[in-house]
Amino acid sequence: MAEIVVYCDDKAGKEIYTKVIQTALEDLLLGKSIIRVEFVAKEKEPYFILGVFPKPTRRAIKLRDFAEIVEQKKENGRAIYKLKITDETYLPYLLKKIHVIDQPSRFEVITDSDIDLDMEVYDANKDFVDKVMDFMGMVFPEGMRIKNTYIDKAIVCIASERPLKDEEIEEALKLKEKLETMNIAGYY
Repeated sequence: MAEIVVYCDDKAGKEIYTKVIQTALEDLLLGKSIIRVEFVAKEKEPYFILGVFPKPTRRAIKLRDFAEIVEQKKENGRAIYKLKITDETYLPYLLKKIHVIDQPSRFEVITDSDIDLDMEVYDANKDFVDKVMDFMGMVFPEGMRIKNTYIDKAIVCIASERPLKDEEIEEALKLKEKLETMNIAGYY
């Protein structure tokens, strides 16, 4: 499970936010993908900052990661490919990207689309960021309509019910820098 740090002046609030974060991480199955979560609750202002530092395991899935070309032929001037699927996890994403002529079994696909084994089929990073954004939405109190999000090695979002002040944005950017430069040895 991710290390969770909550900064909140109210002791009961700190315990509640910690529990909300734990529950949201569990609900979205993110706990093992994240090294550290930091939450800053400035309830009197009001604004909230949530920072997430993920494990660097996200990568794009290429066709070669789960399929191989077992046959290639020319038919009426078109290249026809027969693919053998070795892992069907990412097959639905492939089927959205190619024209399927036939699918004799769940492990075979015949297509006339241009096939390159290095083509990106699934962007795990985008899916992960979407899940983190869902997580953040579950943690922030309702009514936080104004949000700024910063995504790089760390993902940090600041939220408020009113326009954000420059110093609040600066605090969020400092948290992002802190998370991105922390020593992660021993977290894997």
